[in-house]
Parts: sequence; C-alpha cells; structure tokens
Amino acid sequence: MPTPSLVFDPRDPDVIQRPLETLLRLQADDPVHWSPLLKGWVLTRHDDVKAVQMNSGVTSDRLTPFFESQQGDDRARLSDLIRYLNTWVVFKDPPDHTRLRTLLNKVVTPAVMRDLEAGIAELADGLLDRIAARGDGRFECISEFANPLPASVIMDLLGVPRADMDCLRDWSMQLQPFLGNATGTGDKYETGRAGIVAMADYFRNAAQHRRAHPRGDVISHFVMLQQSGQITEDELIGSCILFLFAGHETTTNLIGNGIRALLENPVQKARLLADPTLIASAVEEMLRFEGPTGAVVRVVKTPFELRGKTLNQGDRVYAMVNAANHDPSVFDSAGTFDIGRTPNRHLTFNHGIHFCLGAPLARAEARIAVSRFFARFPDVAMATDSVEYMDTLTMRGVREMTMVTG
Repeated sequence: MPTPSLVFDPRDPDVIQRPLETLLRLQADDPVHWSPLLKGWVLTRHDDVKAVQMNSGVTSDRLTPFFESQQGDDRARLSDLIRYLNTWVVFKDPPDHTRLRTLLNKVVTPAVMRDLEAGIAELADGLLDRIAARGDGRFECISEFANPLPASVIMDLLGVPRADMDCLRDWSMQLQPFLGNATGTGDKYETGRAGIVAMADYFRNAAQHRRAHPRGDVISHFVMLQQSGQITEDELIGSCILFLFAGHETTTNLIGNGIRALLENPVQKARLLADPTLIASAVEEMLRFEGPTGAVVRVVKTPFELRGKTLNQGDRVYAMVNAANHDPSVFDSAGTFDIGRTPNRHLTFNHGIHFCLGAPLARAEARIAVSRFFARFPDVAMATDSVEYMDTLTMRGVREMTMVTG
C-alpha cells in the first residue's frame, strides 16, 4: 500500500543533496506519486519512465501551458524566455519536431564526430597541462576542466571566440534555474530572462556577421537554413542557444559526476586504470549511476491509466530518470557502481523521437576527458568529503569540486 506520509519535496535541502533516498522509497511504495508541491505526477520506475519517454499521448511542450497560466508581471517577465525556448526541438512535438530534428541531424554527423575526437583530446591535454603547470597540487575541477572542455568544443562548432566563454557561461548559468525547475532559487524568471536576452542579442549579432561573411560553422549553417526559408529568425537564434546550453551543461555534469563516482569507488577506479579499454563501459555506468539528467517533464495530452492512477489531460508528469536508472527490477545491485555493467539499459539519453541529439558527442567527450584526467592525475583526491548540488530538479550536478593531487 502507498505510504500516505511520504512526500517528495524538491525544496528540501536534504532532498536536493540526496534525492534518491526519497525517490527509491516512492519507487517501492508509491511509484505513481501525486506531488502537491510540484502539482504533478512523480514517476520513479524504469518501465513507467521509459513509457512516458515513448508516449505520444504526452507532450514535450511544457512551456506553453505554463506560460498561458501566468498573469500580470510574471507573464511579462516570461515572454522573452518563452519566445526563444519554445523554438527548441526538445520542447516540440511532430510535425515541428520532425522538421527541426531533421535539420539539426545534419549538424553533428558521424564524419564531424570523427574529426572532433582529436581536437577534444588536445583540449583536454591543454587544460590538464595548465593545471599541472601551476604546481600547487590543488584545483577546482568543474571550472578548470569539466566545464571548459565541452564549452570549448561547442564554441568551436558554433564558430564563436573562446575568449567569450566567461560571458556565455554566465548567461547560461542565469538560464539554468528556470530550465532546471529549480525550487529554492530566488527570482528565476527575471534571472533567466536576463540570460536568454543576452544570449539572443549575442547570437543575433553573430548571425548578422555570417550573412556577410559565411564560414563553415554551425551559425553559418543555421543562417543558410533561415535564408532558404527552412527556419525562422527566432528558430535560428533559439537553435544557437540550445546548441550552446545543451552542448556543454549536460556534459559538464556527466564529466564531474563521473570523476566523483570513480573517486568514491576506488576499486572501480583501479580497475579502469588497469584496463583503459573499459572507458566506454565506464561512461555508460556514469550515465546510469548518477547521470546528468535528473528528470524529464511532460504534459498529458490524452488521459491514461498508470498503476491504477488516472493521469488527466493537462497534468504535468515528472519522469525521474535517475530513480529509474536505479530500479532493482532492471539493474542487478542497482546501488553498486560497476564500470563493467552489462547490459546497461539506462534512460539518461531518452528514448524514441526525443533521443538526445548530442549523445555521441557527450559520450566521446566523457570518454576522452575522464581517461586523460586519471592518466595525468592517478592519485587525485577530493579536497573535501562533500559537494553541494545545484538546486535543479531536471539536471544533476555540482558547481564546484575542489581536488588535490598526490
């Protein structure tokens, strides 16, 4: 029977730090849980989360009904956010999703991926060289390695100067609380609006420059699509913002969470150091064990029954991906970090039409980053026993992670 007193409160600092403790209790006792705090359904079992990811009876457009429910000042502050975010393919259903996805699939092709890997390795080595050259044996892993690596890759693909990384990262961080469904952050509407307006102005100017001086970069590709009438001006700008945000935020968390998992599981770290060919399998386990995707959010279009509960039209659904990735009915010893796990049917990259477009790039960056990190610093350790997780329901990661080298 469900436990009536069991409530998932994402605002609770303990839940932000350790969400799985509560989510796994829900998984056992109340897997289709109505949250009065989120005003939506919280799903925690693997089969249910996968079903929602594949279900055409739910919509990815969670922003339009949210915006339409707002009044007054909140609605005004949200208008710029909705203008650009609603162009993102991740918030679209067919046929718009199909149109945009087809166009975006031409950006990072297998041939482009093959060309990228050598550059990713060079970037990783350069960042590690800089850390080692200081010689003080102490560094901040997120800002000095896990973030600038994928950010640099994305900026190079877009064709924008790496010198602009700090401002683009700051604007991206301003957008993160809104996109991540932060529950304890201050005015995430105004902060998110400021970030997205700044990014829109930046990419609008970049697109204007490409119209006069086209290159072989992603912005030039989007400009060509806009000039040929295949996308709108707002879709051009929105796709640039999506490419930047999704292309580095998720991978930053994957790299950071993965390094931390190996440090907290020294037997598995030693196993990887002894057999570097396990790195691909290790990355899949990093994606499962504490992946960068805490949840995906959908809205019910067509009412349906799930485990005796009726999910009605307009209800919000929080499919808790990391909880599903710890479902003991699917994963043996689900709470154990095992870099050789097979099969590994994690749901981190989604399923169906919304399978993550950047999955091949994220996997390649994580493989290269983690393997080179531990090859350079095999005796690295955390400087403190704990880290502080970001207040984001749909994303899972930390802002800071200080390291010391042996």
